[in-house]
Amino acid sequence: MILVAHPVGNQNVRALLRALNQRRLLHSFHTSLALHKDSFLCRLPVVGKECLRRTFDQVDGALLHSYPRYDVPRVLCDKLKWYRLTQRNSGIFCPENVYNHIDRASANFLYRTPRKPSQVYGYDGKCLSLFRASRDIGGITLNYEAAFGSIAYACRMLDHEREANPAWRASIPDISADTVRKQTAELELADRIIVASQFAKRTLGEYGIAPDNIAVTPYGAPAPLVCRETAVPPGARLKVMFVGALTQQKGISYFFEALNLAASSIALDVTVIGGDYANGRNPALNTELKKYRWLSSASHDQVIRHLMEADVLVLPSLAEAFGLVVGEALSTGTAVIVSQNCGAADLIVDGFNGYVVPIRSAEAIATRLVELADDKEKLNALKHNAVLSAGGVTWDSYAGEVLDAILCQP
Repeated sequence: MILVAHPVGNQNVRALLRALNQRRLLHSFHTSLALHKDSFLCRLPVVGKECLRRTFDQVDGALLHSYPRYDVPRVLCDKLKWYRLTQRNSGIFCPENVYNHIDRASANFLYRTPRKPSQVYGYDGKCLSLFRASRDIGGITLNYEAAFGSIAYACRMLDHEREANPAWRASIPDISADTVRKQTAELELADRIIVASQFAKRTLGEYGIAPDNIAVTPYGAPAPLVCRETAVPPGARLKVMFVGALTQQKGISYFFEALNLAASSIALDVTVIGGDYANGRNPALNTELKKYRWLSSASHDQVIRHLMEADVLVLPSLAEAFGLVVGEALSTGTAVIVSQNCGAADLIVDGFNGYVVPIRSAEAIATRLVELADDKEKLNALKHNAVLSAGGVTWDSYAGEVLDAILCQP
């Protein structure tokens, strides 16, 4: 039996829970808020919509354990724009406090429960107390999903940006030294490590993790969502998208720099979807956002609708272990330009369904945008091939590979 702990339960967590539940291997699931759709909270005005995102109908209610003390106030504070209370590392309801609370609570549960699991499954930066409790008890295998790859590697990339791109410092995530130390300790305790991409595996290897101890299990991608092809007519504006948090870790400054370079010779129609990490404190970002269509938040259905209208998704990440939106873009027939440090580059065949470009190279991105704007035949071929390459890995196959990795080893 396997105990799983994660603060919110995103798509990869849900896929694993579904697979464990089907095989009757789930010991318990520990998170901030876990509901069923028939819960009265899901029917309340205003908060009901948010509660629906925290439903786990595929899991028996007796196996769900909620610890909402910090996460529910965090969500409310963000809705009210009380950002000081949720500021990374310092706010009382910051994400780090949410993670630590759930981690300690799940560890206490493990000590108390008379029916111990044979394995636990934790996630990077979120399971140190749980892992230590497991070691204290003994006889429990520790599985660790490094969803972010090496956090130390990301810090190194961001430290470079603070010096090279001072105008964008407000958009550089503040990753504390404590977060790095925590992941280092978790990695040392883990028996098995799961990552979603070759890039994530490489970043861990650079910090001393043996490759043989790392299993690569790519995240799921949607099956093709377009039933017919729509050719881009000659002379049409190139429709470009960016989806993700507006941070320098995602390479946001290089995205806008590429647009400015390309706009001198081609017409662009740009949509940006993502929350402003700087909360308006980055004048350079504010200036760029005024030029284009910007949605600070959007439902998953809205993102898909925008992708279906787009020609190209650009994701110039400096350190991203995967990037789920890349698979979604392919499924909608959207060509993709990603950096070599985006784990979802594993899904891109250069020149077939998109392009892989060097990090920090706005020039390389701009060159590809101009090329596709000028050569609609090439653009249409990439969009056609994007659909053909979509859905190669499903969420069910991801979960199956994870179970193979953690159940089939001695």
